[in-house]
Amino acid sequence: MRYSNNNEECGPRVDRVEPQESIQPSLEGFRPKFLNDLIRLGPPGDGGYVVNERLVFHSRYLMSFGVNDNWSFELAFLKRKPDVKIFCFDPSVSKDIFRKRMLNALNEVFSVKIVLLVLSFNLSSVRRKLSELRYWTKIYFAFSRFLARGNVRFHPIGISNGNPSNFVTFAEAFLLISHEEIPENSVFVKMDIEQFEFRVLPDLLKLERYINGLVIEFHDLDILWDKFMELTQKLKAHFEITHIHGNNWGGLIPNSEIPILLEITFSKKSLIGEEHPARETVTYPIPQLDCPNNRFARDYPLVF
Repeated sequence: MRYSNNNEECGPRVDRVEPQESIQPSLEGFRPKFLNDLIRLGPPGDGGYVVNERLVFHSRYLMSFGVNDNWSFELAFLKRKPDVKIFCFDPSVSKDIFRKRMLNALNEVFSVKIVLLVLSFNLSSVRRKLSELRYWTKIYFAFSRFLARGNVRFHPIGISNGNPSNFVTFAEAFLLISHEEIPENSVFVKMDIEQFEFRVLPDLLKLERYINGLVIEFHDLDILWDKFMELTQKLKAHFEITHIHGNNWGGLIPNSEIPILLEITFSKKSLIGEEHPARETVTYPIPQLDCPNNRFARDYPLVF
C-alpha cells in the first residue's frame, strides 16, 4: 500500500525511537533463497506481491491484515486457489465507509459549489470532483462484489498484541477463521498494517506451525531497524526469505541504499527441505516479476 503517516484510524503507532548510531543498516544476510516457483499475485505496482506458488497450493486459508481500498492480491490468490477461505481484517475500511465516501462525492457533484466552478470555468476542479465520484463508486461496488463471494469474510477490526477497542490478537483471529483444528502449514498470511507488524509478529510466531508462509510490508525502517533485525532473525528460525522488494513510496534510509519500506516473502523451511536454490546470483528487483509501487519513480535496486 502507499506509504502514509496518516494512520489515526488504525490506532496508536509504535513509539518512534531514534536508531542507535553504532548500528549501520545493511541487507547482508537478507539475500533470498531464490526458487523457481515465484509468481506475482496482484497487479503491477501497489497491491501486488511476489510469493512462491507452493505456498498458495498448500493454503486452505488466507489471512489478510490490511486491505484499505485494494484487494487485488486476495482476488489473485483466490483465482489460483479457488477453494481457499479468505479472512480480511482492517479497522479503517468497511462497506459502510465506502458507501459514505461515494455519497459524499455524489453530494459534492450536485452541490452549489460545482455550479460555481462551472460558471467560473474552473474545469480542472470539476473534473477532479467527477473523478472522485467515479473512483468511490467503483470502489464501493467492487468491494461489495468481493464480499459477496462465499469464501470471503471481512472483519472491520485490526490486529494487535493487546486488547484495544476494535482489535484482536493473533490467537483470537485464528479462532475467527475456524472452530475446527487447523492443519499444519495451511495458512498464508499477508500483512500491511503500518508498523503494527512489529507488535504482532511475536504472537504470530507462537502459531508458526499452522503458517506456510507470509508476505509482510515492514514500515519505517529508518527508525525501527533494530526491531526489524530482531524480529526477522526470529522468523528465519522457521522460515526462509524467498523474495524481497523495496517499496519506492517510502524513500531510502538516510546514508544508505536500503528502502524505508521492505516487502518480504517468507516460506516455511519444511516446504523447501533440501531443495537447492535455482539461482543465487539473481538481482533484485527481478524483471517481469517486480514492479515499482510508484510507477512514476524508479524501483530500488537491492544490495546484499
